[in-house]
Amino acid sequence: MLFSKKEKALLAVANGKSLPLSEVPDEAFSTGILGEGFAIDPEDGTVYSPIDATVESIADSKHAYTLHSDDGLELLVHIGIDTVELKGDGFLPMVSEGDRIKAGEVLARADLNLLHGKNFPCIIPVVITNPEAVELQKLRICNTIGGETAVLPYRVNQT
Repeated sequence: MLFSKKEKALLAVANGKSLPLSEVPDEAFSTGILGEGFAIDPEDGTVYSPIDATVESIADSKHAYTLHSDDGLELLVHIGIDTVELKGDGFLPMVSEGDRIKAGEVLARADLNLLHGKNFPCIIPVVITNPEAVELQKLRICNTIGGETAVLPYRVNQT
């Protein structure tokens, strides 16, 4: 898929299948309260950055990452649902706050067997928390290769 100079895309954050946020089993994500975006139902526990960005914050529980992209997007990458309850168990950050990362670089690793064993959904929502900054195009629902498959094309709104 070719993109114009102004059109870019968020990459899949994991190997798996892309889904609309409406299919995430958590109202905060599925209703769009937190913002717009997509989710990945992962096949393995490697989580990639969807975009060139700076790591703004990492939750103490290591399950959520806030990224600020080079073109002004604010993103939340949230590994699993209700996984804050694990208090970091099963999550290994591969970046630190303040790091500059490229799209496709490894952000974190998660032990999906642990999540499954404790009955936590492993879905990874990716939320644009400042959706007014972009015009989103149609989400590609497909099998994904983490850090490679373009799943959500967008255009940055000019200010």
